[in-house]
Amino acid sequence: MKAYKLKFHSSFHLDSGDAVDGPSELFLRSDTLFSAICSAANKFYGNSVVESFLQPNSIKISSAYPYYKDEFFFPKPLNFYPDEIEKLDSLNLIEKYDLLKEFKKVKFISKVLLEILLQGKEKRQSIDKSYFSQDFILNTCWRTIKNITPENKKEGQEEDKIFKVNEIPHIVMDRITNQTQIFYKTEVYFNKNAGLFFLAEINKDLLAKFETVLRFLGDEGIGADRTIGKGLFEIEVIDNFSITAAEKFDSFYSLSLYSPIEEEFYKIESEKSFYEFDVRKGWVSNNTLRRKSLRMFTEGSILKFKEEIAPNGVIHKLLEKEKYPKDLSNDIFRSGQALFLPIVGGSNGTN
Repeated sequence: MKAYKLKFHSSFHLDSGDAVDGPSELFLRSDTLFSAICSAANKFYGNSVVESFLQPNSIKISSAYPYYKDEFFFPKPLNFYPDEIEKLDSLNLIEKYDLLKEFKKVKFISKVLLEILLQGKEKRQSIDKSYFSQDFILNTCWRTIKNITPENKKEGQEEDKIFKVNEIPHIVMDRITNQTQIFYKTEVYFNKNAGLFFLAEINKDLLAKFETVLRFLGDEGIGADRTIGKGLFEIEVIDNFSITAAEKFDSFYSLSLYSPIEEEFYKIESEKSFYEFDVRKGWVSNNTLRRKSLRMFTEGSILKFKEEIAPNGVIHKLLEKEKYPKDLSNDIFRSGQALFLPIVGGSNGTN
């Protein structure tokens, strides 16, 4: 499996809802990334390459998650609850409650911890109890390296920080009255040793074109305000990125937004799965057309199926250019294809 680091040269804003002045996403969702790649491919190569990218299972990518120095972070599995905190003798009841609240805010966990959680409940005993501390939580990421803070840093050390979020004021002017109105847009700034990364399974015949398009996308930028230099990045390719997953498993852990085909959907055992839904919607880029809404399984979902299958998902066609010839030069798609890792499922890894 390949991994791609996105090293940002500037801040970015990724719309998290209908309004461009809303809060920015902190990571890059798989459907947004896939659409951006296809759009860049259309600009660079033309429609024939886009059509090859859209073929089932030609390209499957995860969402793009934070990395910091040598640590890679993944979505917290939705069946995870840190009950180890309740057994910490060093904390009183109030301290345990406060720490549980902090862990509830955690969105991402390090690769080292994920590999343990994928193995199920029995393997969780190998997690160092010292990791269950605020000293190992940084920007909603649970680490295995203690944070360097202003209180404990040594001479020459920098305080640990993966990213920061700033509110940037903007002004919009009414074209008729010339009246102005201020609004704020959040932008995400990554530390020089941090950025986003994603995993990919790519048809070998498309690999060279995919990586060329990804570099082109980095020069074009991603997200809002690309014309003024926002969202620019360079890539670093990791050819043999490996994750130690469960050998004997009963469920699948999603690294992407997932929209199952009908056959897959009816094989999901919902009562034995742990999942959340996200309604994906928004506007077509540089257009006044709205995309059709899709309800998708979120990243970190744990899905158990009634029989052994390898879930894939589907790419949906949302809008056809034939129906909107004045507004669209190509069809509009949204990818619900997903990457999964095998996991021993159940609440806290128990069946």
